Amino acid sequence: MYPIRTTWAVVLTAVLTWAPAWAEEPPHEAIEPPVAGVTPPPTETPRTGWRVMGLPLVSFNSDEGFGYGARLMLVDAGDGTQLPYRHSVVAQFFQTTNGVAQHRLILDSPRFLSSEWRLGINLGLLNDRFSPYFGLGGTAAYEPAFAGCEDREALKSDPNACPGNPDFRGLRYYSFDQRTLPSLVLNARRPLSGPWQVALGYRFRITSVRTRYGTEELGQARDSRLVEDARAGLISGLTGSEDGATTFRTAEVSASLLLDTRDNEPAPVRGMFHELALRGAATPTGSASSYWGVTANLRFYQPLFSERLVVAARLFLDVMGGDVPVFLLTSFGGVEWLEGWSGIGGMYTARGILKNRLQGQAKALANGEVRWKFLSVSPWRQHLDFTVVAFLDVGQAWTDLRLADGGDPRYGVGGGLRIAWENDFILRVDYGLSPRDGTTGFYLDFGHLF
Repeated sequence: MYPIRTTWAVVLTAVLTWAPAWAEEPPHEAIEPPVAGVTPPPTETPRTGWRVMGLPLVSFNSDEGFGYGARLMLVDAGDGTQLPYRHSVVAQFFQTTNGVAQHRLILDSPRFLSSEWRLGINLGLLNDRFSPYFGLGGTAAYEPAFAGCEDREALKSDPNACPGNPDFRGLRYYSFDQRTLPSLVLNARRPLSGPWQVALGYRFRITSVRTRYGTEELGQARDSRLVEDARAGLISGLTGSEDGATTFRTAEVSASLLLDTRDNEPAPVRGMFHELALRGAATPTGSASSYWGVTANLRFYQPLFSERLVVAARLFLDVMGGDVPVFLLTSFGGVEWLEGWSGIGGMYTARGILKNRLQGQAKALANGEVRWKFLSVSPWRQHLDFTVVAFLDVGQAWTDLRLADGGDPRYGVGGGLRIAWENDFILRVDYGLSPRDGTTGFYLDFGHLF
């Protein structure tokens, strides 16, 4: 209901060891009335009260490097009849070797105060020391030579020159530093009628942006791409002359209408998930910036010939207007989008394309997958499904709502493997490439992309 997914994946042995303790408990089977003269089999006693569980977090992707951390979960099962639980509290520590950190404290109450509302609270510290920025809109160029240097030792003495690369503009030319503390997200969601649901939300952030790096971080003296755009007046809240950190305070409210007919949320075979979401920030919400956004998220799942061959598609559209801070130009709205996920390009959007490759006030993303479940086995009474996937990811962005940018959409193609335990816990391995940019990406994560 409220995804607490992050950039992590657990090796299969860890999944088999830890996942049963994390899975939502299935509904208990109805107890048939006893038959005279027959002793009924013993029934499992429902879990009650609090329990503690833990899980190591391990991941890798080409954009952020190796990720490591741990997640601790406290679950209150109540009297055993409140499913999946009465309350849960999750504490997460997670960071990567390339300077990304996502530390979170998450509270979930599926039936808040015995009502139909499901309340979620997500408090986080998010850090991206080398957040990518390639420019705005679909014409944003990427030249690997501008920020590429094989001789890193030479940069320690002079970060402004790379031997053998006259085009070098600095190792951090396509990067800026951003840190959000706190990131507070409140979500409330409830059913309306049948598959229809409604969700309300509030998001508050204090984010510091630093456009320059020190010599200890191999930062160059000349301008980065972000500073160039800021000097040109393209970036809200930055002039390009900043030496230290610039702080932004944003606070937005949101409302969503959802339609969910999926037969199985973790691994759908048929059905749909659609969402229309509105969001807005202004002085009354506590924000120093005023902006608005609209998101349409459409997903379709359909078996072909048999349930072992599934076609899945996602269409994501997002537009924003007003005084939008630069670090939000990569974001989408909606109940399932968490801050810290990449914009168009990267693990969650367009595989094979560099993280945050495309950004702007208008964004369009399309994902298509063909999933073939070629093997099912049950070792040690644990059911495992093996699925191969072929995918095509296409994305485009526009600088502003005039949609005047030129340039063709960028796309990534590739394939992957899914290993599903009991059709709920899914290990995802993907490899993608972008023919236009000449980049590739390898991703190890948990759960389907969509």
